[in-house]
Order: sequence, then structure tokens, then C-alpha cells
Amino acid sequence: MVNLRLWREGESIFEVDHDFMEFWIQVHGIPHDFMDKETGILISEMLGALTEAEDPRSDGVLRRPYLRIRVSINITKALPTGFWLDREKLPPLWVFFKYERLSDNYYSNCEILGHEKKTCKNPTAIACWDPTKKKYSPGLGVS
Repeated sequence: MVNLRLWREGESIFEVDHDFMEFWIQVHGIPHDFMDKETGILISEMLGALTEAEDPRSDGVLRRPYLRIRVSINITKALPTGFWLDREKLPPLWVFFKYERLSDNYYSNCEILGHEKKTCKNPTAIACWDPTKKKYSPGLGVS
């Protein structure tokens, strides 16, 4: 992955913060009545700094079954995989993320970018919706 950053004149390359990277993220599982740009903006606030949120509707017609947002995320921490959406009169719903063009340079045990199994010091992250499954898998990324 290439993480490009602007820096001020006279600033050293080591002073530039490379801990954040922008990703296009697909948000899957949102109920249709919440499929709008405003929901994308709210979800991006949970993840990092919003760069862009697309409106999934065109002329009132839903173009795709997921929201799409571009967010600057701290890549020194595990990538968020989703969240539980509380709903009135219905059980909570798991809403999950897929990262577009996610590099193969991540270890799917802990989902921190830039290292492999042999250098990972983090314990296996377990899925909160099913404790028998690992939280991270190669399916987290989409092309």
C-alpha cells in the first residue's frame, strides 16, 4: 500500500503522520429505510474522519444494497469490522464493513496492516456475533 501525505516546507519525512489512511468502505446490512447519505455520515464518525459519503439513491431508486463511505482510519489499530445496530421492537442487527482495495499486506488474525503471522504479538480476535469464528478473514476486503 502507498500512503501519500502532504507536508509543510521544512518538515522532515519522519514528522509526517502516516498512521492514518483513507479507505472506501462498503457498509452492508443497513435496513433500507436507513439507506441514505446521512446514515453514511453518522457511521463514518464511528470509524474516523469522513472524506466522502455517497448517496446510494438516484432519483429515489436504491442503486446498490450497501452504503459507501470514504474514511480516514488509524491503521496502527485493528480495522473495524462492523457494529450492532439497536432497533425498536426488533433484535439488534449486525452491520458489517468491507474495505475496497484492501492490501494483502495484513494479517487476518488481528487485522492490523503491515505485518504477518510470524511478527504478530496480538491474540486471535474472535467474532462477537459467533465466538467460534475468527473476527477477521480474507473476506474483509473487496476488489
